[in-house]
Amino acid sequence: MNTLWVAGPLIGLIGMMSGGFWGVGCGWIVVPTMLILGFDPLDAVGIGLLQMVPSTIPTVVRQFPEIGWQVNQPGRVLVIPLAVGAIGASLFGKMFNEELFQLFGGAGVLQWMLAAFILVIALQTACSHTLVNADEFPAFSTSKKFGVFGVGAVTGVLSSMLGVGGGLLMRPVLTSGFKIPEYFTSRIVRLMVTLTTLSGGITYLFHADAVVWPVLWGAILVSLGGFVGFPLGTWMHKIAFDAGYAQHIHKSFSIPAGAMFVNTILNVTGFREISRVAMVIIALGVAAGLIGFTRYAGKHPRNII
Repeated sequence: MNTLWVAGPLIGLIGMMSGGFWGVGCGWIVVPTMLILGFDPLDAVGIGLLQMVPSTIPTVVRQFPEIGWQVNQPGRVLVIPLAVGAIGASLFGKMFNEELFQLFGGAGVLQWMLAAFILVIALQTACSHTLVNADEFPAFSTSKKFGVFGVGAVTGVLSSMLGVGGGLLMRPVLTSGFKIPEYFTSRIVRLMVTLTTLSGGITYLFHADAVVWPVLWGAILVSLGGFVGFPLGTWMHKIAFDAGYAQHIHKSFSIPAGAMFVNTILNVTGFREISRVAMVIIALGVAAGLIGFTRYAGKHPRNII
């Protein structure tokens, strides 16, 4: 816990900076970090979920009207069925984790699942494209709405099981599967991250009618850095997006995701000391990369809207 007083806010700053930039949560980096620091797997997942809530709320509230909530606009045809599926399913993540741990005799299965999940998303992101123009929101049939509900349910349960915000899965599905433009994708995913992490995280905060204090304090410490990191990342995203780099924003997420896959494998296979060093390198690399890319995009606009 003493280490977390320093590592928590730092990883929250960097993790939520990436979360604001790519429109995802940062459980993909927080949960492995908590596991490396020696936290119980269920506590690590709880921290990974709950730490996102405080820092995302101000940005989500500000961007909420920009999603569009009139008839046939994204809020009604996409966000509502997505949210209903995700919030409902997220309540069962902890229960599934406990069953898996009992079935496989330990929490190692969680890290393998997290590693596989991150790898799939990294590969999918690297090989896909996102629409750019804000006025290209596609028409949504009834069957598509059911499909979105299903995506929400799958995302919700995986989010709650793995301690990720759900943006890792939602982002590629929305961009590649439903052809949602980057303008809407980032705003919708930020909203969904807040909703799913809150609903799923609450289940980890209590055990036998008592507060799990390591989860609460861990989430608070990590979120302290997120209060600065998330709006900073959102501001950097706007600079790069307005400069015409939407495709670069989309594809660049595969780089830190791939690095986190390698780091998670190192940890789960017993190379914990190497994993700790790799975690620091990844965190600093992500921060430096985002700052450098944003500065470059701001100075070299492509004039593509």
